[in-house]
Order: sequence, then C-alpha cells, then structure tokens
Amino acid sequence: MRATLLGVLLAVSGMVVAVGPASAAGPCSVDSTRTTPGGYVAKVSCSSPTAFIDGYGSTTGDANREALLLRQFQSNGGPFCSGDLSRTAAGGFEVKMSCAKPTSFVNAFGTTLTDAAREARLLKEIAPGRYCSHNGVRAVSGGYEVQGGCTKPTVWFSGVGSTVTQAAENARLSSGVG
Repeated sequence: MRATLLGVLLAVSGMVVAVGPASAAGPCSVDSTRTTPGGYVAKVSCSSPTAFIDGYGSTTGDANREALLLRQFQSNGGPFCSGDLSRTAAGGFEVKMSCAKPTSFVNAFGTTLTDAAREARLLKEIAPGRYCSHNGVRAVSGGYEVQGGCTKPTVWFSGVGSTVTQAAENARLSSGVG
C-alpha cells in the first residue's frame, strides 16, 4: 500500500526512483493442532524472524489461517501476537491474545471461534501501539451487546447486533480508533 502510494506520488511529481521489493518473512509450518472450546488451535512455527504463533478457529483451516494472518501482521510492521486461549461466552466464544513490543492483551468475542479470533486480530490491527480490547458481552433485547475500550487516550465503545459477531464488529467500528 505504502509502495503504491509512493509510486503514485512519484509519478505525479515526475520523479523516477527504483523501489526495491519489500522484505518477506521466512516460511511457516504447522507444528500441531489441538481442540479448544469452540474449535481448534493451530501451533505454527516460522523463521526469519523466528516466531511461534497459536491461531484459533472453528476449523483447523481457520485456525491455521488466523495464525498466518497474525504472522503477516507482524511482517508488515505490527507487533508479534499469538492466541492464548478460548472459552465460551454469552452467545458464542471469547479469544484471548497476547502481543509483544509493546506488551498488550486483547480479548474479543464472536458467534464462532473463528469470528472471535478475527475480531481479536482486527482490534490489534486498528491500533498496533495501543491496548484495545472487548471487555464484555451480554444478551440484550433482540441480540447482544459487546463493550470494549482502548488506552492512550482512553476511549470506551460498544455495539449491538442480532449475533455476537455483529455486535463485536459494530463495537470495533464505533471505537473511533484507526
């Protein structure tokens, strides 16, 4: 995205500059899979730089994809993040994820485990240097409400929807962050 924008700016200004390819992260492979509440955990190991990432999902394929998307986020300049655990929650599931540099923890909710894992990743991606997390889900008339917050500066947000996933997405979108 940045390289494309830079290319457009250089083209408009009439300058020609050779731009090298982005550095790619090393390969990853799945070490193991195991069951967890709501689905599976795929334990992935990667090289260059070395990383061990746990991805969560409703299927092994979803879990593997979430681990690889966390790796892609890290390769694109985000912090190293990995899933920690899953558990049942009102209307669905919760995923807990931890990140390093800066250290932060993310909790997120979804109707399925895959949805919860995606929301955790997206909450981190909207503000890589901040701590943003869901902090509760509850049943409300017609569906669910998900509440959350971010630090530095502190903001509180919430969203409602007919499913937990819809409420979580609306909460993230209402955060005003990112």
